[in-house]
Amino acid sequence: MRWIWLAGGFVLVALGGWWLFTNGAGKPGANVRIAVPLPPLSSTPALLLPAPDPGLVASSPDGLLPIIGKDGRQVWQVYARPFDRTEKRPRLTLVVTGLGLDHALSQAAMDRLPGAVTLAFDPYADDLKNAFNQARSLGHETLLGLPMEPLDYPRQDPGPLTLLASLPESENVARLNKLMGSGSGYVGFVALWGGRFMADKRAPLPILEILRERGLMLVDNRSPAENATAMLAGQMKLPWAAADLTLDSDAEPAAIDQAFAALETQAQRNGAALALAALSPALVDHAASWVGTLDSKGLALAPASALANRQPTSPPTAQ
Repeated sequence: MRWIWLAGGFVLVALGGWWLFTNGAGKPGANVRIAVPLPPLSSTPALLLPAPDPGLVASSPDGLLPIIGKDGRQVWQVYARPFDRTEKRPRLTLVVTGLGLDHALSQAAMDRLPGAVTLAFDPYADDLKNAFNQARSLGHETLLGLPMEPLDYPRQDPGPLTLLASLPESENVARLNKLMGSGSGYVGFVALWGGRFMADKRAPLPILEILRERGLMLVDNRSPAENATAMLAGQMKLPWAAADLTLDSDAEPAAIDQAFAALETQAQRNGAALALAALSPALVDHAASWVGTLDSKGLALAPASALANRQPTSPPTAQ
């Protein structure tokens, strides 16, 4: 059962049916019976409440920073898109990255892609506070990009908030705080670049500790089977997922289709698979069509939070 609003008052709806009762649509105290067609339950978007939750933020000079609630609630779980945790089908996650820079294309992704597609916003996008809430209002779980030092830095420079292996820990923490304070409602971070930073023996650990202590998850941009962070995340109890494949913004339509087919195979083989795909018009077009085929293939489209700590982190044993 659920309540919805119609002109004249609230109504109690029997899900999956056509009937409902109103209170106040007629004369005072009258009950009025009407019939309305309801969409199938499977097509009803998940309701994600506006952020921040007052119990999950703390004030700082950089804005409201995420915290674990006094009651133990964690940001990555509270802000997650609802998902049936008893789902037995292989889980497949699509994270679209780079939202917020091209406003029109970002809006198209929010509108055209189903809510189970996770949207990751660029850390340098304008007005991230409203962007997160707008995406959540349409049912999308959200992530924030975490720029980290690439192997060819400074030839490739991810911007002024990039975490660098050469910086003191305090400076990297200060940059992370600025990122975390840019908005609320995201379940965690998605790694951007990071080849040099994550390979450093010292630099990543305090950052990962902060994410865990603040109830956030990390979506890594490296393959789970080749990822040393997986073992560390497991030891720290940091919610973690990783990209089985990535698509850049220049990917051609044929490459996008091939990548989606490979992701399906990976999900069927391992029970879970995740793709990072950079925002582009072609990606939105193909993803909007492709996700509609997953049910018939026996695959469950899942938000990033539903893949936390579910991917195999070492190559399968040879038979």
